[in-house]
Amino acid sequence: MPYVKRFKFFAFILPLYFFTRLVNFLIIPIFTDEAIYSYWAQVALHDPANRFISLEDGKQPLFIWFAAFSQKFIADPLIATRIVSVFAGLGTTLGIYLLAKELLSERVARISALLYIVLPFALLYDRLALFDSLLTMFCVWAILFSVKMAKNPRLDLALLNGITLGLGLITKSSAIFFLYLLPFSLLLFDFKKVQFIRRLTKWASLSFITVVLAQVIYNSLRVSPLFYMIDRKNHEFIRTFSEVAKNPLQHFSGNFDSMITWSIQYNGPLIILALLPVAIGFIKKEKKIILLSIYILAPFFITAVFNKVLYPRFALFYFPVVIILIAYGAVYLLDLFTKRRSVIWLLLLFLIAYPLFSSLKLLTDPPGANIASADKNQYLNDWPAGSGVSPVVDILKKQTAHQKVYVGTEGTFGLLPFALQIYFYGNPNIEIVGYWPVGDIPKQTLESAKTKKTFFVFNENQKESPVPDTSSLKLIGKFQKGSGNSFMRLYEVVPR
Repeated sequence: MPYVKRFKFFAFILPLYFFTRLVNFLIIPIFTDEAIYSYWAQVALHDPANRFISLEDGKQPLFIWFAAFSQKFIADPLIATRIVSVFAGLGTTLGIYLLAKELLSERVARISALLYIVLPFALLYDRLALFDSLLTMFCVWAILFSVKMAKNPRLDLALLNGITLGLGLITKSSAIFFLYLLPFSLLLFDFKKVQFIRRLTKWASLSFITVVLAQVIYNSLRVSPLFYMIDRKNHEFIRTFSEVAKNPLQHFSGNFDSMITWSIQYNGPLIILALLPVAIGFIKKEKKIILLSIYILAPFFITAVFNKVLYPRFALFYFPVVIILIAYGAVYLLDLFTKRRSVIWLLLLFLIAYPLFSSLKLLTDPPGANIASADKNQYLNDWPAGSGVSPVVDILKKQTAHQKVYVGTEGTFGLLPFALQIYFYGNPNIEIVGYWPVGDIPKQTLESAKTKKTFFVFNENQKESPVPDTSSLKLIGKFQKGSGNSFMRLYEVVPR
């Protein structure tokens, strides 16, 4: 009977998962990082010499490789790249279920999986072409294998954990947290069983295999001469130990406030349910809850101390653990107040109403969603957002159908020109050239206008007259970014 119930449960949540991830899939326009990653994947797919292209910017390549593979089968490069996150989120859903079931109960596991599907923080990132959903999947499974190995040290678990952590490390550097936190899984080690020293030694030996295997996979990137760029890129976002030693709390207050604010903006009062089991776990010394709390608190506070640059998505890789604690808090209240369950259910519905409304808006009207302001600006309302790319691409496709076209863009790296280039790869009728900075219309663009149809796209310059001399510019389209005051503008360049 349990297997029948489990089958029915997954028969319900799997269609729900794919519906929430795929409906109105392009309602959020491409944004700067997605354009870069989709472009890298396209280049890696068509040019084997550039399979490590992401290392040029200090980014690990696994997500790019998956996206390149996806682009072999899906024509739209943005959809192909976003699909990687969709399937990564599916892996996270299963991982959350198994982890919660392993540590707590079947009820908590089911609620956890369901919450992951419907909460807006996970929903948003499983629909974007970013590294973070893939990283989150590997991190959840790494915790699961670490927990299982602490309970029953086995070589297969050590190998699976090492492979998972290694793949995480060649996705994003944040996976290193779960190598550092590996010893804390000993909270679940049974020191009361006979021959615990022998079993502990076995665990230590197997953990060593895990660490070595993970490092071997990560250091395989050294085949590229650009491997050193990862460390350089990391230091653009985080401080070194020596910098922290000089001023440990330099960024702490700002980072702490930002992460708390973003969590409330995404989850509303629902986040209270995660705090409840943390408090109870430490008071009652429940090792499972303490371990889950460590998986949240350690990266949270280390990020608050070390990070110079911070975005909400930097918390996604440990958000599944937060979800498990929320689910446990809900079950705890229902079991504690058995005679007032109707009241508790009303309370739970009230707590989840806010994030559910945000999720609904993300699927139907993203600018109206209650999400972190930093994300709303970046993905929807400000210059990194790609509103305007789709209509510009449509216009250029019509123009290139029977003639040569030249397109200049404000920008040489990022949304422009990459968001345009990915849709015209190998098209001989169009030449897209980026310029930065743009003080006036570049001479090459003006010369091109004398012999062929020529356009220029402005994205960051928000002036109605983007250059001092606009006599050569004819406005074709002005496209608002979400509900903000930023616009993308397409001009035809006319010969003087």
